[in-house]
Amino acid sequence: MGFAPIENERLSDKVVRVIMEQIKDGTLKPGDKLPNELDLADEFCVSRGILREALTILQARNYICRKPKEGTFVNPNISEVMNVSAGITLKEGTYSDLIEMRVCLEQRTVEKIIETASDEEIEELYDLISETDKKKGARSIDHYFHYRLAELSHNAIFMNFIDSYYDIIDEVVTHTTKNTNRRQEIYKEHCEIIQALKERDKEKAKAAVVSHLENVLQNIKND
Repeated sequence: MGFAPIENERLSDKVVRVIMEQIKDGTLKPGDKLPNELDLADEFCVSRGILREALTILQARNYICRKPKEGTFVNPNISEVMNVSAGITLKEGTYSDLIEMRVCLEQRTVEKIIETASDEEIEELYDLISETDKKKGARSIDHYFHYRLAELSHNAIFMNFIDSYYDIIDEVVTHTTKNTNRRQEIYKEHCEIIQALKERDKEKAKAAVVSHLENVLQNIKND
């Protein structure tokens, strides 16, 4: 089993994503034991503190279980965790239902961020959207931003929800980020959300989220 070294930004998040990907693609199988913390931290080229933070997130999402004196294991029942999204497809006519669901969820998400996130965590969102805006592909632009919002809410239920609906969300994003103009619009809308978070203005943040998701839906309809 090998893990690529992790770059030097949001290290715990990246460790989480790499391990989740290896679980999803079968590299790590149900019940597999992960290397000990020291070896795993060395493989990822991160500190043990960063690694522990990542493992705590994975445990909260039920992807792994940690047994005293035994080690850390992939959840033997991981298929049940992942089956939340298994078999779900986004059929014609259901885009508006999905967006409506996201509106409800993400309005509460930004409220939680305003209540619990630090100024530094909110400021780092600018770095995230600047980085992803330079990359190609739908997932890079919108997906990571909204996933990060769920993480900053510090609510495991929100994170689990977003994770379970990865495939659906990515399908929506693919429809809305095909052209440069729309990518620029998304970048501007993300900036408006972040600015409202910085101002700790819940109503402004919720309005920015609603506006952004309404634009996502409108662009899907125009495709």
